[in-house]
Amino acid sequence: MAQFTGYENWRAFTSAGTQIVTEDIKETKAKPAIKFYVKWLLTGAAVILLSIVVLALLKKTDNHIKIGKVSFSSKPVTSGLPNTVIFQYDATDSNADSVFIQQSWDTRQRFKVDKQLHEYTSTYYVPGYYKAKLILNDSVVKQNDVYIETDGWVGLIETKPIPIYLPKSVFENKRQMGITEKVLAHQKIDFSQELPVFTLTNVDKGIDLSSENFLLDAELQNTFNDNSKGICRETHIAVLGTEGLIDIPLCKSGCVGEIGIMLGMKYINGKTINLSGLGVDFERPVKVHCEAKNGRIKIFVNGNTGYEDEFRQNIGRIVGFRITFRGTGVLNSFDCRKS
Repeated sequence: MAQFTGYENWRAFTSAGTQIVTEDIKETKAKPAIKFYVKWLLTGAAVILLSIVVLALLKKTDNHIKIGKVSFSSKPVTSGLPNTVIFQYDATDSNADSVFIQQSWDTRQRFKVDKQLHEYTSTYYVPGYYKAKLILNDSVVKQNDVYIETDGWVGLIETKPIPIYLPKSVFENKRQMGITEKVLAHQKIDFSQELPVFTLTNVDKGIDLSSENFLLDAELQNTFNDNSKGICRETHIAVLGTEGLIDIPLCKSGCVGEIGIMLGMKYINGKTINLSGLGVDFERPVKVHCEAKNGRIKIFVNGNTGYEDEFRQNIGRIVGFRITFRGTGVLNSFDCRKS
C-alpha cells in the first residue's frame, strides 16, 4: 500500500506524514505572529503617508515669496533702432527659486536670469513705451519704464523677428510720409506671398500730453491695391500712453465686423458693436479727428461721428504715436495737442 501511494516502503510513508504534521503545527503557531507583523506594517505605512501629506501642506503654506531687498532698473545703451537695454537687478535677498525679466506685457518676451548675477541685456527692435517686469517665481515684484524713443518719425516694415527699417529718404518727403508698392519692390521687399505691414512711429517721452484732454487730427490713405491680400485696407491710428493705448481702426465698409477699438484696457469688438462709422473706401485721403474731454472720447471720420464712448480710465501721459497700414499708405498730416 505504501508503494502504491508513491513511497519506497512503510517507514518512508510514516516519516513523511510526521514531517507534514510538524510543518502544519509550525504554520499554525506562526499565524498570530504574521498577523501582528502585518498590522504594524500597515500602521507604519499610514503614519509615513500622513507625514508626507502634512509636510507637503506645510511646504505649500510656506510657499509665499519673501521679497526682501529687491532692486530693478534699466538703461538703453544708445538712441535709435534697434536698441539694447541693460537691466540691473538684485534678487539675492529673496527666497525665489526662479528669477525672470520680461520686456513688456508680452509673456513671450520673458527670459530667465541667474539669481546670483545682477545684470542682463535685452534688445528691443520696435520703438515704444514698455513696462519691463522683474518676476520672482510667478509673481511680478518690480516694474520699470523703458522708453525706446525715435528721432522724429521712423518707418519700418513689420517682419519677424526683426523689422525692416526704412531710410527717411524712402518714406518721407516735403508733402507726406509713406510708401507705395513700387517702393516695396525697389527695396527688394517681396510682398507677393504675404501682405506687408507698414508702420510709422514717433516715440518721445518729452511729448508729455495728458490723455484726459487732447485733440488729434490726421489725414491718411491706405494705397494698397492688391485685392487678393489686402482687400479690407485695414489701417490703425494708435496713441501710446504710459498706462495703455488708444487704437482707432479704419477699413473698407464691408470689413467693419472684423475690427475693434482699444480704449486703454477696454476693447470694443466690431462683431458685437456697430463700428460702421469707421468704414471708408480709401479712394481718397481720410480725415480723422479724435477728442478726449470730461471723461468721454469722440472719433470723427470725414466730419461724421465714427464712434463715441465714455473714457473714464485714461492711458496716462501720451508719449508716442503709431500709424499702421496693412499694405501701403501715406500720412499727409498729423497733429496732437492739448484740448
